[in-house]
Amino acid sequence: MITLPLPPTDNHCYGQRGKIRFMFKEAKDWKENAKLLLKSQYKGKIQKGDVIIGEIRFYLKHWRDIQGSLKLIFDAMEGIVYENDRQVVEFGKVIKKQDKNNPRVEIIIN
Repeated sequence: MITLPLPPTDNHCYGQRGKIRFMFKEAKDWKENAKLLLKSQYKGKIQKGDVIIGEIRFYLKHWRDIQGSLKLIFDAMEGIVYENDRQVVEFGKVIKKQDKNNPRVEIIIN
């Protein structure tokens, strides 16, 4: 199991100017930190071929959307868990719970 800090909210991950989509600084900083944490916690090899993620658990301080956060998590795992996030063919569950004292994300990789 991998534990990461809670990613920024959807509105703080990505923006768009005209046809150009970009990542906000808050999301870039989170992604860099997440990559360091992933490298220290994930002991497997970079997976080739299809990848199955068993479960992603969000422990939230307050209820919120998590769609943009999922993309950010998948992007952070690139080059560490798998070569490219398009290799993820299945993820079993995405769970949202509340934990006001310890917000975080837990990821189980099969």
